[in-house]
Amino acid sequence: MVYPLSLQQQAKIQQSLKQTQRMIMSPQMQQAIHLLQMPVMELAERIETELAQNPILESLQDCPEEDYDLSRLEEENTEVNLDEEHPLEKELHFDDKNFEILKQIDEEFRDYFSESGNYYIKRTEEEEKQKNFQLNLIKAHVSLFEHLMRLAQETFLKAEEIQMTEAIIGNFDERGFLQTSLKEIAALNNFQEEDLQRLLKIIQTFEPFGIGARNLQESFLIQLRCQKKEKSLAYKIIESCYEDLLHNRLPQIKRCLNCSLEEIQTVIDKDISKLDLHPGASFSCEVAQTIVPDAMIKEENGKLDIVVTSDFLPPIRFNKRYMNMLNDESLCENTKDFIRQRVISAKWLLRNIHHRNTTLDRIAQFLAQQQRSFFQNPDGKLVPLTMKMVADNLGLHESTVARAVAGKYVETPRGLLPFRFFFTNAYLTDEGSDISAKTVKESIKEMIDKEDKAKPLSDHKISQLLESKGIHCARRTVSKYRVELNLGNTQQRRLFRK
Repeated sequence: MVYPLSLQQQAKIQQSLKQTQRMIMSPQMQQAIHLLQMPVMELAERIETELAQNPILESLQDCPEEDYDLSRLEEENTEVNLDEEHPLEKELHFDDKNFEILKQIDEEFRDYFSESGNYYIKRTEEEEKQKNFQLNLIKAHVSLFEHLMRLAQETFLKAEEIQMTEAIIGNFDERGFLQTSLKEIAALNNFQEEDLQRLLKIIQTFEPFGIGARNLQESFLIQLRCQKKEKSLAYKIIESCYEDLLHNRLPQIKRCLNCSLEEIQTVIDKDISKLDLHPGASFSCEVAQTIVPDAMIKEENGKLDIVVTSDFLPPIRFNKRYMNMLNDESLCENTKDFIRQRVISAKWLLRNIHHRNTTLDRIAQFLAQQQRSFFQNPDGKLVPLTMKMVADNLGLHESTVARAVAGKYVETPRGLLPFRFFFTNAYLTDEGSDISAKTVKESIKEMIDKEDKAKPLSDHKISQLLESKGIHCARRTVSKYRVELNLGNTQQRRLFRK
């Protein structure tokens, strides 16, 4: 049975009040935060992008002697001759100072005609040597894949074998290790796994020795086989006692292989330590990134001067022609609105860049003041400092300081250091003075360097020694700092003697 809808079930329109909290960031504020986080090279790219998108801005790289300060930019409103973009061509005049240019042109034409074969000029012996030297400097980078495929084409004659070899080598990583199982390669390419296994053993004999392994242990064994050391003690240690070797358990290796500790240590020093951990890394084409400091702290006459890096930023200013167009009564209002919007965008960009540089300068000034002994004394220690302390003293928010120093470096008398290097936790000594975590790490490293390697110090013992110096540091904290210093544990640092 179907019941009719009641009139009381109809939707009603009601008014209600609701109080909520939301943080809405304006585009200008978002841009300020974004620019504050940028290192100087990323900021330079951002400015170049803005120059391409905003016609109001123009670069002053061709005329660096002009002033482009923000206070002057808004006042520039002078008349600009529209014909300046199309200056009259001038005749070329050569004098005695231009003979070097003519000589260079002559050499270029000589090279062109000599290479074309239509014109031959005999070079002197000195010119021929210089030309050959320049040509030898041009060298194309060869990847690990290209190098191994060239060796494979010289080794294998059948097209099917070369195809299978390409499938195997294509699964090598940058170290030269095989990352995919042969079973999977065979299934994906309709190959026989036995054929792939046979070809892989041949590929493992290619230089650099150690490529084609599944892991580091197999790579070490391949390198020793290629060196004709299959029956050596080093081969037996890696094959049978690899885990004991990693954890420096030499007595277990002694019992397993029935040899002396002196023989094991000699083999480790002469053979095993010289094996390549990354056999394919020599063909890597990774480019080392150059670090450009965002600020510099220089010492001159006993004073520390702060300079915020701006050499890599393209100098910019407002385009005078567009600024003058705002006073043109014949120009339509839509065009004027477009120009005004671009002017506002350009002003905010310049102000946010100025705010970024000012914030960095203030932080660097505070660091120079707090860490003066560290910068001026080669043995100076860091004073404990946190971002909250910097924010409270400068009247900034802690997140602002964190964004300002993120990914940025500062050039100091003690070297190129990241900004975050100066922010460390504090440890209170028994004398009541504060020391930084960096100082505690240096003390731990000094203790380990001076310890008796036959009886290395445990983390608990190091903690006790620090406490005897008035530094209260827990054992697990010592362990954490030791790992950060890339130092092994007690067993790994132990040196076994005869």
